[in-house]
Amino acid sequence: MKQTNRFTVLLLAAALLLPSCAAENPEKTEPDAAVSNTTVSEPSAETVPETEETILTDSVPELNFEGASVTMAGQGTKGGNNSLDMWVEELTGDVVNDAIFNRNLAIASRFNVVIEEPLMNDYTTVSNAVKSMVLAGDSTYDIVVNQLAQTSADVRTGYYYNLAEIPYIDLDMPWYPSDAKESAVLNDKLYLIVSDMCISYIGQTWSMCFNKDLTTDMGIENLYDLAREGEWTVDKLRELTADVYIDVNGDGARDEGDTYGFTMGGSGINGCMGAAFLYGTGLHYLDIHEDLTFDHLLNSEYAQAVAEKFYALNNQTGSTKYTAQSHTMHAMMDRIAVFAPSQLGHYYIYARDFEGTFGVLPMPKYDAAQERYATICDAGCNCISVAKTIRDPELTGALIESMSAYATGSVLPAYVDVSLQTKIARDEESVEMMQIVLDSRVMDFGYLYCGWDGWTWQLANLFADPGTYSSMIAKVQKVQTKTYERIIKMFAD
Repeated sequence: MKQTNRFTVLLLAAALLLPSCAAENPEKTEPDAAVSNTTVSEPSAETVPETEETILTDSVPELNFEGASVTMAGQGTKGGNNSLDMWVEELTGDVVNDAIFNRNLAIASRFNVVIEEPLMNDYTTVSNAVKSMVLAGDSTYDIVVNQLAQTSADVRTGYYYNLAEIPYIDLDMPWYPSDAKESAVLNDKLYLIVSDMCISYIGQTWSMCFNKDLTTDMGIENLYDLAREGEWTVDKLRELTADVYIDVNGDGARDEGDTYGFTMGGSGINGCMGAAFLYGTGLHYLDIHEDLTFDHLLNSEYAQAVAEKFYALNNQTGSTKYTAQSHTMHAMMDRIAVFAPSQLGHYYIYARDFEGTFGVLPMPKYDAAQERYATICDAGCNCISVAKTIRDPELTGALIESMSAYATGSVLPAYVDVSLQTKIARDEESVEMMQIVLDSRVMDFGYLYCGWDGWTWQLANLFADPGTYSSMIAKVQKVQTKTYERIIKMFAD
């Protein structure tokens, strides 16, 4: 994803977070035809950067929906990376929480609507609620904000509306990924999208973290310089971690009480974490042609070469696959592993009270000749969709566009610039690296619409055993062809 300019806008817009408007009364917010990106809460007692006020505007006209209730069906697991996308209950003094609260207050005032609490426990609850609503012919939910993997499976049911037909949604605006049109739209149809309304699209972006205390103790070279010079590669990761093993507990057994060079958790390369490594090497799942035929890209000689690198990394002496930690980042913090892939939101959730020092790197490239770093967002992030029983496309479009625009100017700077990069990062270099990670995100049709049966869920088998890649590809490609033919047929019809 070509995000550099977009995130320059985002960081300039960090202005909206605090100082000049902090004393305003939230109840006196007035509707405006432009998005009023003004934070109205008192600043947190925590130190935040000085900012200047910036206003970002959308093209939604002045509308009055006469007190209509807006209901969103939304996944929001408490404490998770997806809990901050749509709604918070009250002001708490946390800059991210309060930016979301103030956004919803301002948008509700602007359009004269009441935004109802949307959060449900999990993505299956949201999925079932939407299906039941459509089957009953109801229009309870104006917007659906649910897990990407589940949503991409659900849109195949035919219960979802073509977002390309909803007014005001403009994918050329900076609050949408810059490659959204080429990746999410096919044959003028769009069934799901992410925008800056989805904080989890940042929070669940994959990166590489490392225990800086351990790398210092071990005399490992300056990893930030390595990344800047384009030399941070899968081979380099393997070189730095292959022979790392410390019998910390002295029991003579390789167990979780010891330190290893690298971990990918309990099962090695698989699922979205594996896809982040795969896309990091410049690979994609599909090449879709204008006539809506497609080629698989995982059966190429290049993919075979990538697989060999992954086999070597995944099966080296200095790696562990049996960490019982719920997240690989915990293994890094607990000194079980020097390096571990981690989502950016894990720093926000877990690293606040970490007493050690960690660093952040992009996902490693295939080799130094690869033009740029790349990564993806985990399919557990939220995305935006709309059920086919939509009651008022104008209301839905106005809310999606304006809330997304407001988020670019207020919520995302609170999350990225203030929380991740100021409060959480342990050094200036990590701030720089987080920006490289964000700028390196890619969006791809084959991954977006993967559902629960696309290529992502075959990676554990493809990269399990050295020397088996070609045979495994041959074994599963026929099924994957049928899977993606069904998906693309939905866009062709």
